[in-house]
Amino acid sequence: MKSRLVGIFSLFLTLVLPLQAGPAAPGSENTDIQAFLQKFVLAFDNLDWPAFSDCFSDSATVFHPAPPNLRRTDSRDQFEKAWLGVFDRIRNESARSSPPYMRLKPEDLQIENLADSVALVTFHLTNGNILSRRTLVLKKFPVGWKIVHIHASNLPVN
Repeated sequence: MKSRLVGIFSLFLTLVLPLQAGPAAPGSENTDIQAFLQKFVLAFDNLDWPAFSDCFSDSATVFHPAPPNLRRTDSRDQFEKAWLGVFDRIRNESARSSPPYMRLKPEDLQIENLADSVALVTFHLTNGNILSRRTLVLKKFPVGWKIVHIHASNLPVN
């Protein structure tokens, strides 16, 4: 009976402790995710539509942080319309005629591996007195990591 209890307790520790370990700091075990994030940020900085859209799954959903995109994008048509509008706005506001149009610098990056093929990524962006919060859900496909969901919000910082 005692050895059976020890076995059950060992199994419990094996299953539960990793779940309670919390988010993993970006490290060597996440180099493929970090490389993907660098590719994504570079494509966004440069407003490189083919490279940017390639970072998303075909069924990706997005909560944008500001109007005119108030509701979740659910279809590829909504996705493209919303993002191409964002690209146009950024290009016009940057007053630049060539890339990079932005210089995004993710801060406080956290990568949490939820499963072998699913990761949760969170980070902040700061721009003047606006704190931007970003949450990305990534899924690993045969071709590599893709974004399946983004939730973005902006807050004024006083």
